[in-house]
Amino acid sequence: MQSRRTFLRGFSGGVVATGAALAAGRTSLAARGGEQVIAPTLSAANLKPAGPLDEAYWWKVRSQFNIIDGMTFMNNGTEGPVPRVVLEANERFFREIAENPSNNYRREEIDVVRGEVARFVGANADEIALTRSTTEGMNIFTHGLDWKAGDEVIYCSHEHGGGIGCITTMAKRAGIKPVVIDIPSPPQSVDQIVGLYEKAITPRTRVIMVSHMTYVTGLVTPVKELADLAHRRGLLISVDGAHPLGMMDLDFKAMNVDHYAAAGQKWLMCGTGTGVCYIKRDVQDRIWPLMGPPGDPKDGAKKYEAFGQRDVPSALGMSAAVALQTAIGKQNVEARARALSTRFRTGLKGIPGVKMWTSEDPRFAAGLTLFSVRDVPMANVQQAILNRDRIYIRTMTTGNLNGCRAATHIYNMPDEVDRLIASVKHVAENASRYMTTTAQAR
Repeated sequence: MQSRRTFLRGFSGGVVATGAALAAGRTSLAARGGEQVIAPTLSAANLKPAGPLDEAYWWKVRSQFNIIDGMTFMNNGTEGPVPRVVLEANERFFREIAENPSNNYRREEIDVVRGEVARFVGANADEIALTRSTTEGMNIFTHGLDWKAGDEVIYCSHEHGGGIGCITTMAKRAGIKPVVIDIPSPPQSVDQIVGLYEKAITPRTRVIMVSHMTYVTGLVTPVKELADLAHRRGLLISVDGAHPLGMMDLDFKAMNVDHYAAAGQKWLMCGTGTGVCYIKRDVQDRIWPLMGPPGDPKDGAKKYEAFGQRDVPSALGMSAAVALQTAIGKQNVEARARALSTRFRTGLKGIPGVKMWTSEDPRFAAGLTLFSVRDVPMANVQQAILNRDRIYIRTMTTGNLNGCRAATHIYNMPDEVDRLIASVKHVAENASRYMTTTAQAR
């Protein structure tokens, strides 16, 4: 009863009832044989908190997701479930275009979405390109620079392939030099992290590339401090922000970054083929478009959208995703994701044989947690947890890190976190049973 089968009796005219009524609704539905009942779709306005952010409120939020019945989904770091208000918006736009293809571009409406996204992330509309992925945003910046042979770009060993792939290409094509540094897991301090990047800077360094949140351990990198370092040394900073958009309360201006690429399908939960690329107005004349003509300076970052036909329904649907999180409150969204992940990490600490690769320091952690269980192969841990409790997490490996990664977001509930802790504890206590592939189904 952790998904959409509840809630209906807790609603009246689109307004959630008390926590007691919700609890009663869950009980009565279970007594009816566990039939699946879908709650009515609520507008963003109806999800705006009108009282305390208690569990009754978060059940109300949870009711707006069509997660597979009985599944506890904790892999939001790969792709998040699309809330019903976004799903229905996309379906409406798709139907309208199918019925009237002559109005298939919807450019003025997309410009409205661009403005909404800009306000959501603390930027100007002419600094925002609506892309199709974080990877596309990273390629726009890296391929857009005029590199010289020997130019250096610094990044850490936990960067995602979407960010370093284009650097690898430019190393072969233009002769630039990647400089890779190692950051401890977990790090000791902000100064330690910044110091590692600063130590790697040479007269040939041109760019610092960094993930705002690494996809491996979930490390929240001190981007503002690294941006300040970069600008003191006359460098540009490019940020792979695949995860923070929709999880953290972002303000690109306050972070002082030159470039920030983000995903729409992860924590913003507006489906695949969506992304955001921020390029500071002051540096746009140094970044060529990835495709198409050079573009008119008055168009701002729109020149980076010359990639041909886009998925218009998905682009327009971003408006509903932004409206939903704005109604809940960006600070409330971040606080919820952090509270649930803190609950998870606190629970893991008491389990013998479990190692956490993610920091316990709130400065360095948010909604992602990487852990391993004794010497049990990570795929076996993942499968055992799925088989035992229908909790879906993912495996993760890079370098010497091998483990499982769990993500917590606004549709997750505390009891789901507690069940995951109990499931990890079971695997740790019975590690010998899960050492082989044949033991996964036990």
